Amino acid sequence: MAGKAGSGQGPNNVLDLPQDPGARAKKRWIIGASVVAGMVVLLVLVLTYSPILAIKSITVSGNSLVSDKTVQKALEPLHGIPLSRVGTGRVMELLDGQPAVKDAIVQAEAPNTLQVQVVEFVPVAVLLEGKKRSLVGPEGQLLASLKAKDKPKLPTIRSSKVTKDPKVFSMLTRVLSELPDKLLANVDHATATSKDFVELKLNDGQLVIWGNDQDSALKTKVLEALLAAPKDKKAPIKVYDISSPQHPVAR
Repeated sequence: MAGKAGSGQGPNNVLDLPQDPGARAKKRWIIGASVVAGMVVLLVLVLTYSPILAIKSITVSGNSLVSDKTVQKALEPLHGIPLSRVGTGRVMELLDGQPAVKDAIVQAEAPNTLQVQVVEFVPVAVLLEGKKRSLVGPEGQLLASLKAKDKPKLPTIRSSKVTKDPKVFSMLTRVLSELPDKLLANVDHATATSKDFVELKLNDGQLVIWGNDQDSALKTKVLEALLAAPKDKKAPIKVYDISSPQHPVAR
């Protein structure tokens, strides 16, 4: 009888406990996360390498100093590359040989178009070298050549032995770049006799002794105030010396 009682406790009487609900939820979460991660990886691969999104056309805007044709030619290597792999850095590398280009804003337009908005340097003067005329930027860089029909309303700088010194020339163009548009439009031409001595000739023939490129903001305010002051027609002012803006002289 004892043997029969012992056999009733065998393996057939072992009960399977139900699985922990928390463990089932964790397992489902892991499976779901794995599926999502796989889809993300697949999507990244498609965006990065798929020929479906390869660049077929490039639109260019914002440029006036550099032609569309020139920009398009520079960006030709981008054709066939997926949109997601092209950014501002790559575009600027290809436009590095264009001195008028300051920056670029790049946008992708699915499925195959890259939009490039060119940001150019603002010209501050026209450099005269014999019959050749060129637009120059705020740091003395040559931006573009001018044709005979082009007549920009900008001060002129006549090339000379002094202005051929890059330090002198860049200092001269920095002075012009810091002038407000209204005041810049009133300058006929600019000259420099050294890296510390700039002169501006206004459209009405008045001479402005500017000095170096220090305290440009203060010098601008002083010059604007002097130009706006009442004038004595019997004793017209011919020279404004603002090289020391704290002690300006009008004579």
